[in-house]
Amino acid sequence: MRFDTADRTSRGDARSAPAVRRTRPALRVLGTSVTQIEPIKAASKKALGVALDFITLDGTAAQRRCALEPGSFDVYDQWFHDVDLIWPTGSIQPIDLTRIIRWDEINDLPKKGRLTPGSARAPGGDPSLRLFVQADGSLGEAPSQRVSLVPTVHNADGFAVAGAEAGVVTSWGALLDPRWAGKVVLQSDAAIGSLDLLLALVARGEFSPGAIDDLSLEEIDALTALIGVYRSRGHFRQFWADEAEALDAICEGNPTIGSLWWSGLTNLRARGQTVSMVIPGEGCRGWFGGLGLSADLNDWQRDAAYDYLNWWLEGEAGALMARNGAYMSNPAAVKPYLTPAEWAFWYEGRPAEEPICDAFGRHIYAVGERREGGSYAERMERIVVWDTVMTEHNYFVRKWEAALGH
Repeated sequence: MRFDTADRTSRGDARSAPAVRRTRPALRVLGTSVTQIEPIKAASKKALGVALDFITLDGTAAQRRCALEPGSFDVYDQWFHDVDLIWPTGSIQPIDLTRIIRWDEINDLPKKGRLTPGSARAPGGDPSLRLFVQADGSLGEAPSQRVSLVPTVHNADGFAVAGAEAGVVTSWGALLDPRWAGKVVLQSDAAIGSLDLLLALVARGEFSPGAIDDLSLEEIDALTALIGVYRSRGHFRQFWADEAEALDAICEGNPTIGSLWWSGLTNLRARGQTVSMVIPGEGCRGWFGGLGLSADLNDWQRDAAYDYLNWWLEGEAGALMARNGAYMSNPAAVKPYLTPAEWAFWYEGRPAEEPICDAFGRHIYAVGERREGGSYAERMERIVVWDTVMTEHNYFVRKWEAALGH
C-alpha cells in the first residue's frame, strides 16, 4: 500500500522541457504523545513512502486545534469521547467504510460497547454510541457505512504507584488517603482526571452522584468544592496536562501515587523507576482512541490519509502500541507482529517467558513478571466508566479549572 510521492508533467512534444518532479507535502497528523512516538512515525513512513508531520499536543490543546483549525492537519488521532465536542464543529468528515480494508476485523468493543455478548456496557463515552454517522448527520450506534473515527488503541486504566509496593494499594480511594498527602499527581483534563477523583470520592463514601458519567449542576458544584478543599490542604502535588509533566513529577519525588498512562509507566520502567499500575477493586476507567479525517482535505491528502488509517489496522502499529501497554481494536492482525512470548504477556496476561521490551527496545519487564490486570478480555470486563464529556461540559470545565487553581 504505497502511493506515488511525486507528480510529473503530462507527456507532450519530445522537444519540450523534461518532466518536473514535485515533492509531496508531509501528511500532517494531529494527536498526543500516546500514539505519536518515533517508532510509529518511522514504521508508517517506511510502509507508505510519505513523510509524516506529527503535531503532538496535550489532549485539550489538540482538541482545540482540531475544532478551530481543520486546515492545519490531515488526520486527527484522538479519543472517542472528544467526538462529542469535535463533531458538531464540522472540522472532521465522515469516514467511508468501503475504503477501510480491515473494518470487519475490528472487534465488538467499539462497535457494540462490549467485548463479549451479554456483558454489561459501562456508562460514559462508550465509543459505540458515537461511532456511526446516521442519515441526518448525527452520530449513534445504528450501523451505517460511515463512521466518525476508525477505532484503534484503547485500555482499561487504574492509577500508578511509584517508589512503593503497589500490592497494598487496591482502591481508588487511595488517591485521597491522607497518608498520600502531598504525593498525588492527577491528570488535569476534565473528561479524564475528574473521573479518577470521582471514583476515589465514591470509594471513600464522600460523594454519591446520581450518574458518575454525567453530573448535574448541583453535583458539579459539590464535586469541585470538595476538590478545592483537598487542594487547599496541599493534598495534590501536581495536576498534569501532558504525559511528560507526569513523568517529571514522579521522577522528582518518590513515593508518588496518581494518574498515569500506560505509555508513561513503560517509559518509567525503562528508566529504572520502581512503578506499578494499580487495578482498583472498584473497576477501571476505560478509554478508546481513533483516527479521523480533517474536513479540509484535497484529493491527495484524502488518499494519503486513508492509506494511513488502513496502515494502523495492518498489525505493525498495534504491535508497537502493545509494547507501550495499549491494545488494538483488531488484535488478530497484531499477533503476527509480536513474538509468542510478547503475545502471551500483553494479550493473555501470562508471566513473561523472556525479557519484555517497550516500543523503543528497552527492557521493562523481567522473566517471570506479569502485567497488572490480567488478559485483554479480563481488563476490558473491568471497565466501569469510560472517559466522558458531560452534558454540562462548559460549566464543568470552568468550575474544574477554578478548583484546580488554574
